[in-house]
Amino acid sequence: MRISNFNLGIGVPCDFPFIPASFFYSFVMMEKPNFTFIHKDNGHLDDLRNDIVEKAIAEGCTHLIMMDVDQIYPTNTIPKLLSHKLPVVGCKINRRYPPFDPLLMKLTDEGYKPIDDYEDGSLVPVDATGAGCVLFDMEVFRTLPYPWFKFRKNPDNGLVIGEDVGLCQDLKAAGYDIYVDTSIKVGHLATIVVNDSMHNLYNAMALAKERKAEALGFAEQRAG
Repeated sequence: MRISNFNLGIGVPCDFPFIPASFFYSFVMMEKPNFTFIHKDNGHLDDLRNDIVEKAIAEGCTHLIMMDVDQIYPTNTIPKLLSHKLPVVGCKINRRYPPFDPLLMKLTDEGYKPIDDYEDGSLVPVDATGAGCVLFDMEVFRTLPYPWFKFRKNPDNGLVIGEDVGLCQDLKAAGYDIYVDTSIKVGHLATIVVNDSMHNLYNAMALAKERKAEALGFAEQRAG
């Protein structure tokens, strides 16, 4: 049964006992309506996320935003996500490792591929995204069976599918649409902050390397 009174849960999974100071500062400065703070610590990430959802249900939350601690959040993240009034909507977050691309994915015959033909700042429909900063209407968790987050194997290649992509698969199968608001740019923390600038730099370096290899190959052909 849908709960009529708005009650936001902010869920923070801590799979490591320490959090970066930059996450803490951005979290403190964020605009937040009245909320229930839910954290789960020290465990496997899928278990922590499931525990947070269970706690949100027990607390009577109508909405849940999952916020990972290896990220930096714009101050208006929560109001902008809530303004869409969608069952599932996330933020623009770049992959933490090469090619550092935004986690906006579409499902093709060859598996998940990045979406790169969107207008930056727009609301983009996706088939999968990361779970690092996603706002959920709690009704989705009442529709889907437990456990909501779980690592699973890809039957095609045997590789592990992340708990976030797995949830997206279940959401799509249940008829839910998934969106990413690309105007909300969340920085992904590594030894540096990973964002569009890092992705563009990686692409430029890869292109320069490719052109250098082509030039060397042409020079060798002429010399031969």
